[in-house]
Amino acid sequence: MERMTWTSRKPDFTGPLDAVIPRIRTPAVRLLAQGYGAHLFAENGTIPPFRKLDIGLFARALEHLLLCAVTKPDRCIYRIVGEALKSRLGFNPVGRNYFDYVPEIRLDYAQRSIFMVIDQPCGFRAEVEQTYSDGRSILIESVAFPVLSNRAGVDGLVLFCDQTVERLDHLDFHGRENATYLGSNVVRRDLIDLGYGVDEGFEDLVNTA
Repeated sequence: MERMTWTSRKPDFTGPLDAVIPRIRTPAVRLLAQGYGAHLFAENGTIPPFRKLDIGLFARALEHLLLCAVTKPDRCIYRIVGEALKSRLGFNPVGRNYFDYVPEIRLDYAQRSIFMVIDQPCGFRAEVEQTYSDGRSILIESVAFPVLSNRAGVDGLVLFCDQTVERLDHLDFHGRENATYLGSNVVRRDLIDLGYGVDEGFEDLVNTA
């Protein structure tokens, strides 16, 4: 078994959304970032409830979107998952807890990153290595933004967009029981200031093996 080496890593970049958008590498992630930014501009920086987001601003990215409901201290439940994500993951994760797929050694860091999004509030862009049960690893890009919750027992919602960084047409995970998602490791992260600041002391724990 490969031995993992873990180390703390500060964000690669911290800045406002318009400074982070040029750093985005994938079209679906860029669409969500631009659409969310358009909402903030139109609403004077107000964080939206999900029902008030204009989906038309990022409609072409819908198959890559997911929405998670966050309840402290230990729940980040998949509520809405796009079809492209279900296909790549190898199953439908709706109703499952994202934190169950985080290595125990990284759990506190992962929880802090999610809670930061809804508490600050702020966003992030991350490049993440996903691992699968058949031994493959895939580099994906993800962006996350806060969404207000109006449900009792839910502290906040996080809207994500995930897309593979490289073209992977030859990797068809749809219907393959032996190629399901196991977990992920953050490679790098940018913090996005939405006008409310960011957690200046935030660090990731990353596998450098």
